Amino acid sequence: MPPGDKNFVRVTVSGMARDARDNPVVLLKSEDGGEVLPIWIGPAEGLAIELQLKGGKFERPLTHDLLRSSIEGLGGRVTKVAITELRNSTFFASVYLERNGDVVVIDARPSDSVALALKCDAPIFVAQDVFAAHKRALDSDAAPGPDPDDELRRYLKDLDPGDF
Repeated sequence: MPPGDKNFVRVTVSGMARDARDNPVVLLKSEDGGEVLPIWIGPAEGLAIELQLKGGKFERPLTHDLLRSSIEGLGGRVTKVAITELRNSTFFASVYLERNGDVVVIDARPSDSVALALKCDAPIFVAQDVFAAHKRALDSDAAPGPDPDDELRRYLKDLDPGDF
């Protein structure tokens, strides 16, 4: 079933964190804002996502800029991305492209999918069963601060990816 139905949760990128080994972790927050799905990603994708979130740019296009330009140059657009499953400790994702009314679904890594979605202003979805099984609740009793994900970030600092 395509993302956007009841089998998927719409999420936004609430930020980036680092675990105890300084690995980047992208934080995908549910629309209701009470839960987050942390996904460990590579340093290059982490940099691309952080730059996009902060509105920064490199002098030359990065890989996700090139991909967006290629898709748009061919008359297509990214309509959405979806993190579809977790298999053997690896998340899988799909990018949905539309051109002239035709939809093409491309297998992709979640980190690339999220970075591309941010570059293209496309919605991000996570399969409901994946989100439910791997989400982390945000501490609603924590004192409000400048960043509502601070408690989760502290948690991730002490977490080893192997614990997931």
